[in-house]
Amino acid sequence: MTGISHVEAVSDEPLPAKLEDHQVSDITPKEQWRKLCGAIWAEKRFCLWTLYTMLLVFSWGYDAGLSGLAIAFPEFRKAYGNYYAIGDEYVIPALWQSLWNAASTIGQVLGGFAAGQFADFWGRKVLLYAAVFISLGSSFALVFAPNLPVLFVSKLLLGLSVGLATVLPPLYVTENAPTHLRSTASSLTNVVIVFGQFCASITGYGASGIQGVWSFKLAFVMTFVIPSIYLCGLPFLPESPVWYMKKGREDDARKAIARLYGPGANSDACIETIKAELKQTENEECAASQTSWKSIFTKEHRSRTLAAVLALQSQNFSGGYFANTYQTYYFQLIGQADSFQLTAISSSLQLLSNFVAVCLSDVIPRRKGLIGGGTMLMFWSVIIAGVSMAPTTNTSANIALLAFMITWSMLYTATVGCYGWAVAQETAAQATRPKTISFVLICQQLTAILLSSVFPYFINPDELNWGGKVMFLFVGTEIFIMAGLYLSQPETKNRSNVDIDALYANKVSPRKFKDFSVVEGQIVEKTKSTGSLEPTC
Repeated sequence: MTGISHVEAVSDEPLPAKLEDHQVSDITPKEQWRKLCGAIWAEKRFCLWTLYTMLLVFSWGYDAGLSGLAIAFPEFRKAYGNYYAIGDEYVIPALWQSLWNAASTIGQVLGGFAAGQFADFWGRKVLLYAAVFISLGSSFALVFAPNLPVLFVSKLLLGLSVGLATVLPPLYVTENAPTHLRSTASSLTNVVIVFGQFCASITGYGASGIQGVWSFKLAFVMTFVIPSIYLCGLPFLPESPVWYMKKGREDDARKAIARLYGPGANSDACIETIKAELKQTENEECAASQTSWKSIFTKEHRSRTLAAVLALQSQNFSGGYFANTYQTYYFQLIGQADSFQLTAISSSLQLLSNFVAVCLSDVIPRRKGLIGGGTMLMFWSVIIAGVSMAPTTNTSANIALLAFMITWSMLYTATVGCYGWAVAQETAAQATRPKTISFVLICQQLTAILLSSVFPYFINPDELNWGGKVMFLFVGTEIFIMAGLYLSQPETKNRSNVDIDALYANKVSPRKFKDFSVVEGQIVEKTKSTGSLEPTC
């Protein structure tokens, strides 16, 4: 196998005598691109399976876009809302609007927990089947829901499938990706999510010209498409070799490796790498404890769990919920008649910026992408909130507000959106990754429930009607998230799982990971003046 080679575990042996001869491998972006392209070609079968597996994450993006779009449809508000005489329009009551938005996030919490609880017990494929079938059933109920209670239950079940679909594909891809492809593969999560949001906006724009209830029901029907396509290829997807090794089924793991990477894969090297990552040289009792929920809070792993949680919380508390979920509805509130078209344009630009971010994921360090990007978003948010204080009749202010909201969304997807997912997936240890990713998703959705519950009261015209001024609140919360990430986020770009484990085991400060390398199982510090490596004390 060309992509995965044997990795030595951390050793307590003395440093090699010629360690000082090792030089820092600071390759240029052009060389990194050439190396990445070569790796993609060498591992083309795995890359195709990666694209297929990650396709299911589409449901998160489409569902998130659907929540905001549905409320923006006049026919949806007419079918399920109440008449608001002052504005001469139908409005979904704030309580039911909160429940509509919260239904999906509650379901995602349950789905995320189920994925973490049973992924190591039943395997990845069984839960992927469950996600697909639950999605198809809930989509049918969503289309034909006669009232708000049925609509709520349908959205809750759809959220359950989304929770499963959001944890399992990134878990499968990240735990099996070769080191030189993991950065790019883990960055794909947000690309697929944004693609889902893009399709939701395009569907909404197209359906906005339809008269009657099928204007919004057509958007609901589209939830059938991806799960149906996904189901056709699922029987051929090999089970995760890492899961087989956790179960002690080495023969099955070898067969899965051949199917996942190709018949020419070096299964011996791959098996040795997995054993090193899972630390299967330790006693069975210790290995078993690594797969429990308690393990992600132990002294060995809690700092990694914290960094992963903060990485995704940076998305919620940067203002992404407002800018992405409520964008169409807010465009209408500030008097834009072509709100669906504006959302489609915004989503197209977000998709473009996300593709650019993924192409640069092997060049831009994780800390610069996430912490630097989050800091820029805070300044952008202050501008949006400030401009929103102008009256909606101010045409110049509205144009400026549209420009800053759309460019904010582009910057968000290229930084916090893209790198937040990558950091959350890469920071976890191989043995605890299922539980860590599930816990991270649960935490994210719990805060999303909070936001979805209170947000309608801030933005609805019959409530506080704050509009874009709500971004001031997000700036306040994001300051604490960025401070936490500055202290706890490690630099994981192009690091192997074993290297990351070694740096944590040697108590290297996460914010100083970039200053150290792992050479022949030993932690060595880079010498800034000469570019060489020096052993640590």
